[in-house]
Amino acid sequence: MQYFGIIVSEEKEVTIMQMYEVTALAPEGSEEVYQAVIFAEDEDDALNQLEKQLQEQGIAHGMCMAEEV
Repeated sequence: MQYFGIIVSEEKEVTIMQMYEVTALAPEGSEEVYQAVIFAEDEDDALNQLEKQLQEQGIAHGMCMAEEV
């Protein structure tokens, strides 16, 4: 089952959003330090949103992954 959202901006642009499961691993290993489900335009957007959330929360991390749900 796929989930998606539609955003209509004030300029009447339509943006299709997909749901992504994002995961951040610890700097020195494979332990998960953060996991969430977010709406994003594509995988790059999902990873950018993840990076922003991690920085805002001060979570140290290594590799990040995003998978379409």
